[in-house]
Amino acid sequence: MTSFEKFHPVLTAYYTLDWLTQTPVKQVDALFNQPVISTTKADHLPTQILDTVKSINRVMQKVMNGAELTWGITNSDSQQFIGIITISGFETTDQVGNIDFIIDQSAINSSKEVIERTVKFASDHFNFSSLQIELAQKDDQMIQILAGLGFSRASSLTFTTQL
Repeated sequence: MTSFEKFHPVLTAYYTLDWLTQTPVKQVDALFNQPVISTTKADHLPTQILDTVKSINRVMQKVMNGAELTWGITNSDSQQFIGIITISGFETTDQVGNIDFIIDQSAINSSKEVIERTVKFASDHFNFSSLQIELAQKDDQMIQILAGLGFSRASSLTFTTQL
C-alpha cells in the first residue's frame, strides 16, 4: 500500500492542493451548501456542519488507508477555498484511475488548471493507464474544459484520457 503522506501540498501556478484538514470546516461546509456547484460523485453532500466534520474525517481516513487521494483546493493568493479534488482507483486491477471533484460553480474556470495538474500528478506518481471523470450532470462549460485537456467522451457524462 502506498503512503500518501508525502503527497501534500501540491501546487499549481495559482492554487494549492492540500489535505482537507488544512481547510477550515466552515469553508468546506459553505462549499457543500452552495446552490451552484460543479460536481462529480457528489451525491449526499452534508447539509449540517457536524456532518461535514464527519465527512472530512471519512475522507482523510480513506487517504491514510491508501484508498484515495483527496485535496482541498485553495487560491494561493487570496486563500479562497474553491473546491475538492480526488484521485481514486488504487484498489482496482484495471489501471483506470478516477478523478472526482466538487468545485464552486463561480470558480469553474479555475478547474482547468487544477484538473490538468491532477492528471499530471497521477501520471507521474501512479501506474494508471487512463483516467476517467464522470460528471453528475451535463455541464457544457465543464465538457469544453475536459475536451481542452484531452479527455474524450466515453458516454454522455463519462470522459477518459490515456496516460
